[in-house]
Amino acid sequence: MTPALSIIPRPPDAAPVPPAGHRDAAGYAPISDYAFLSDCRSAALVSWDGAVEWLCWPRFDSAAVFAGILDARHGGAWTMRPRDPFSSDRRYVPHTNVVETTFRTATGTVRLTDWLRVGARQALCRRLEGIAGTVAMDVDCDPRPGFNADGPVAWRERLGWLVADLPGGGRLIADGLRLPSASVTIREGETQGFSLSLDRPGPTDLASSLRRAVDFWRTWSGDLRLPAEHAELVERSALALKGLQYLPSGAIVAAATTSLPECVGGSRNWDYRFSWVRDATLTLAALGEVGKDHEAQSWLDWLNMITLTSGVEDLQIMYGVGGEADLAESELDALDGYKGSRPVRVGNGAAKQRQIDTYGELADVIWMVRTRFEDQLNPHRWRLMRALANRALREWREPDEGIWEVRGDSRDFVYSKVMCWVALDRAIRLAALDGVDDPSLPRWREGRDEIRRQVLAEGYDDELGVFTQSYGSRNLDASNLMLATVGFVAADDGSRRSRPRPELLHS
Repeated sequence: MTPALSIIPRPPDAAPVPPAGHRDAAGYAPISDYAFLSDCRSAALVSWDGAVEWLCWPRFDSAAVFAGILDARHGGAWTMRPRDPFSSDRRYVPHTNVVETTFRTATGTVRLTDWLRVGARQALCRRLEGIAGTVAMDVDCDPRPGFNADGPVAWRERLGWLVADLPGGGRLIADGLRLPSASVTIREGETQGFSLSLDRPGPTDLASSLRRAVDFWRTWSGDLRLPAEHAELVERSALALKGLQYLPSGAIVAAATTSLPECVGGSRNWDYRFSWVRDATLTLAALGEVGKDHEAQSWLDWLNMITLTSGVEDLQIMYGVGGEADLAESELDALDGYKGSRPVRVGNGAAKQRQIDTYGELADVIWMVRTRFEDQLNPHRWRLMRALANRALREWREPDEGIWEVRGDSRDFVYSKVMCWVALDRAIRLAALDGVDDPSLPRWREGRDEIRRQVLAEGYDDELGVFTQSYGSRNLDASNLMLATVGFVAADDGSRRSRPRPELLHS
């Protein structure tokens, strides 16, 4: 039921909606309060009070249309919240990345459903549904394209839509809105739909679009192999990881956002909307644990495309979702940063860093795919595995920037050395599994044993009884917890106090 609803403009000088609930005095909500929407091409973040404060189009790594999470005053947002005081609760529609927010006021209850349209025609879709009584909703659609590069857009009415031209070409099209800022009254049993789309109008049938989005996610999550304990949490994590895969290429981004700070007010605010080889392999390993292999296959196909173009010798630690190698880093002056955390960055200079642990992580994923999902490795993937082993053999003695991407002097990181060991170990195992008599096998075995001897001699502190972050350091490093996971030491090694050094797991 979609009757004609009363829509009245809000005066341009109307007082802003005061902070409520979990927002601070400057208008910022905790990062943990945002829900995640995805169409496997881009992502949006929706706050607890109905504000879409992050959206990049058309890709994860494109410029933001809404970036209110990075600047509550100037970043841009699409807000939908009751005019009167309210409480709210949220949930993901079961087994999906579709979000429902239920607002309760003294006069009634209304439900807001948010989703990103699945498919090549991208749209942010929102639906209000009256549950009880009557609720007046304030709606304000304020996109700031290009990370607020040129301020608010200039809307114009065209054929029943609101249209705004983008500075670099293209346009935004809003449906369901007669004015960018208005009040909408929702009564019990009524629904009202809205959409914002890029270049082409959004879906004409929002109910059908919602069903399609729900079906898409439920079809994907329906065959997850979930544990008996904490199944719901594991499923939610898997849906989030899947939502970070760029469907057209298979690339997996490390995060949907840029410049959210490691600590509020700090400067370590990086752009993570790219595909790190390391991060992607960890994601694929996690998805493999719950029975998903297609994501690994499509990601490896994406990586194959890159290596066929540039060669394995020039393999970077990260790429854009389309395989772009140039991820030049710059700072944006038009945004204040989350709670004043500056600078706001786009691009990532770490793309040109040297991180030799990447060879082992990639080799481990090739090994995982072969042993879990394939009968025999195809020739191109064996060539890739061989090249990774040879690079690890050639470079393992050299210092690098490591898993933490230090922006200072290179170091001999223990984790990096061990992952070079992994690259050689997996190549040796794969050759044995598939009956490959590679002439490099004797050198790989010798190199694998030499790495082990050096790490145990230089990377283990007898006095502390632990592996250290780097040679000569007494600092601990959480990444060394992976040493047992990848098979470098036994999982119960630390419990054997009588042994002065870790016992070798392999001969």
